[in-house]
Amino acid sequence: MDFEADSYILGSQVINHGINLSLLESMEEVAQNFFMLPLEEKQKYPMAPGTVQGYGQAFVFSEDQKLDWCNMFALGIEPHYIRSPKLWPINPPKFGETVEVYSREVRKLCQNLLKYIAMTLGLKADTFEEMFGVAVQAIRMNYYPPCSRPDLVLGLSPHSDGSALTVLQQGKGSSVGLQILKDNKWIPVQPIPNALVINIGDTLEVLTNGKYKSVEHRAVTHKEKDRLSIVTFYAPSYEVELGPMPELVNDKTPSKYRRYTHGEYNKHYVTNKLQGKKTLEFAKIKSDTSTE
Repeated sequence: MDFEADSYILGSQVINHGINLSLLESMEEVAQNFFMLPLEEKQKYPMAPGTVQGYGQAFVFSEDQKLDWCNMFALGIEPHYIRSPKLWPINPPKFGETVEVYSREVRKLCQNLLKYIAMTLGLKADTFEEMFGVAVQAIRMNYYPPCSRPDLVLGLSPHSDGSALTVLQQGKGSSVGLQILKDNKWIPVQPIPNALVINIGDTLEVLTNGKYKSVEHRAVTHKEKDRLSIVTFYAPSYEVELGPMPELVNDKTPSKYRRYTHGEYNKHYVTNKLQGKKTLEFAKIKSDTSTE
């Protein structure tokens, strides 16, 4: 896994991730089986307005808002106090057990990736692990049904993630739905079998003072094929103060972002519509002379 600073990590796909392929298949199976349950069964685990856990659609703030063509089911994983046990389904069988094992393995992957990233920046390998405390982790399963007019609706609106790292598993046989913005063009990410897509989130952009940039991405729909994705978000503990690390700020590269807690940013993120990288404006230092 080779990373270069001063560059975007644009939908990098990691093959040698160390997660057993049978576990990836099991996770995909229980996620798919959940979405195939009768609607009344899935609605036992509703996503309450203003929250991002449960079944439904997140980031909905008005009745006239154009909705994304996506059903979501999201759960808080770590630390345990963010969990909502009543939202963990009994069906499909082994759902909870599979999510637990899968999430532990993805957590190890995120920790390893952050060690590599730290070293590319000339930092100690355990810099991020020490800084993050008990890292916040959540999982979200997305199901995109076929859409008769894919030209009229998006599966998921353009956005960057508020996390430090996002790990995306794309369902086997799903339509090619993930697109990443590069040079003002939307580039489809062609799935590599058994690979996991790694995206940099806003938090890592801030911590590295822009050395690593968060990835703006979206999901598109398909006229005939459905699509399943399983997304893990990994971020610092809510009380951790964020801002560019001192080692990455100097006279030539002044601080581009202010200081705030991850909890403050998370609250800002989940209470705003998905609009490209607009949520990152929350973190930027405002300056009349700024060109960014």
